[in-house]
Amino acid sequence: MGSAFGATVNASGAMITVQGRSALKAADVAGKDIRAATALVIAALAAEGTSTIRGMYHVRRGYVGLLPKLAALGADLTTDRE
Repeated sequence: MGSAFGATVNASGAMITVQGRSALKAADVAGKDIRAATALVIAALAAEGTSTIRGMYHVRRGYVGLLPKLAALGADLTTDRE
């Protein structure tokens, strides 16, 4: 399947395996649906460096208050409209 944030992800049928690092690294990624985009936000928050996530309109549409709440908790976020 590929790697992002320094982890290797493989899919076989209904099973997905993730082999990661102890510290994630920044990545340029795209979320194709609300669950994927939200998972990428969480990974980016845990990663070292600055990540770019495309497909954030899914998160803004489905979880309207999530990004402001993360910022209020101290997350360093910058968003651009897609």
